[in-house]
Amino acid sequence: MFKHLLRLSPRQLFFQIAGPAIACLLAVSPAVSLDSGWAETEGGRMRLVIDPAPRQDGTIGGILDIALDPGWKTYWRDPGSAGIPPMLDVSASQGIALEAMRYPPPVRVDDGYAIWAGYTAPVRFPLIFRRTASGDAQIRAQAFIGICEKICVPFQAEFSIDLPQGSVAPDEAKSMIADAFTRLAELPGSDFNVETADFNADGKQLEISANLPAFRPSGVKPELFVAGPQGFAFATPELLRDEAGVARWIVPIVDAPDRAPDSDAEDLNIVVTLGQRAIEQNVPINQD
Repeated sequence: MFKHLLRLSPRQLFFQIAGPAIACLLAVSPAVSLDSGWAETEGGRMRLVIDPAPRQDGTIGGILDIALDPGWKTYWRDPGSAGIPPMLDVSASQGIALEAMRYPPPVRVDDGYAIWAGYTAPVRFPLIFRRTASGDAQIRAQAFIGICEKICVPFQAEFSIDLPQGSVAPDEAKSMIADAFTRLAELPGSDFNVETADFNADGKQLEISANLPAFRPSGVKPELFVAGPQGFAFATPELLRDEAGVARWIVPIVDAPDRAPDSDAEDLNIVVTLGQRAIEQNVPINQD
């Protein structure tokens, strides 16, 4: 029964024997990747990774994963006087929309000619998506970040991920995304919270105070990071007081929009770090 195989060329023989097995594998393997693959530039690379399984609130999680070479850095949502905040545009997507991009607590970076807020190690920005239609979905994203060593490099990339209905992320992707969300700052609590955030009389600086936890590592000072609605720009905060469990800063305002904020969405986003602990709190802008 195998005599006809002897008359076949090696190429024909391969497909005669292996073809059915390959077809079987293709039938049971997903024809989709939930990882966009890496885009690379000098000093680093980035990618998009998605877990399409709905979370408790119905949203879908993902990350913008940024791998930095040693000595390279990237920026927080409001770097300060220098830097490019990370941007992600998914408006060309179908059946899915980006609800929020979250930011791990940053550090203060002094590179000798500017002081700014950012990250000195690889960082993963958690992403929250929501489906806008049933069935298959497609993410079409444009990402733009800045990374720097001695020079700064604008880094732009396009990502594409198809999300067939019922698709499942590998365990590694699920774990990576879940871990990124755990690295976000805490919600404010009774022992660690922003107490006040007010503009001073002439509107040229913010005055912010925070309650600090009773236990803190020796020699560690609290750091403050502030981001405002579009049109606001802030200089590096100055710590005025750190005693009796309360820290107080002034934050010079470099620029502010002429119009008054008109919605609750236009809050100040405030992060306070104290060693390994950090809180993130949105505070309504008070210009009275």
